[in-house]
Amino acid sequence: MRLQTPAWFFGGLAVLLSAWGAAGQGTFQDLGFESAVLVPTSGNMVQFAPAFPGWTGSVGGVQLGTALYNDAALDSSAISIIDHGYTGVFTGAGGVISGNFTAILQAGLGGASGTPADTAIAQTALVPASAQSLQFKAYAPGFLSPLIPLVVTLGGQQLSLTPLASGANYTLYGADIHALAGATAELDFTVPAGNPH
Repeated sequence: MRLQTPAWFFGGLAVLLSAWGAAGQGTFQDLGFESAVLVPTSGNMVQFAPAFPGWTGSVGGVQLGTALYNDAALDSSAISIIDHGYTGVFTGAGGVISGNFTAILQAGLGGASGTPADTAIAQTALVPASAQSLQFKAYAPGFLSPLIPLVVTLGGQQLSLTPLASGANYTLYGADIHALAGATAELDFTVPAGNPH
């Protein structure tokens, strides 16, 4: 029995609102994953914190210290960072969405127990007072619907995602966040583990 292994390519999170991309104390960081510094650890692994500045990553609720680099898992939960050198399993339809780096979140089997494990990235900061919407690009290979089984929360509230546009290897999604403008909140992207088949 194998779990479905949805893979998610994220990039272009900096297209939220111009205010979201602003640098400064207490604002969201590295929303486009362009500030990545790749510090190798072993094999195809890099240190998580410099690869995803401002973000935390977790699998099954356990915080990660490393991420895959230019690689993807086949049936396991993992977080990867890829650049234009990526030649992995999702090259045909995926790859870098925009800029130099894209994050991949995959949910499947996690840890030594081999049980399903959700995969998430998150960060906490001040939502700009002028913020009206959150926009991001994502790609989900193997899913026919543009509405992907991805859970996006801000301040603990699940956001209703609306497809706004599409490109060759992504869909641009938007969500109304005006109610949280001016608040400090956690932004969380979670890919739930698949169901057994």
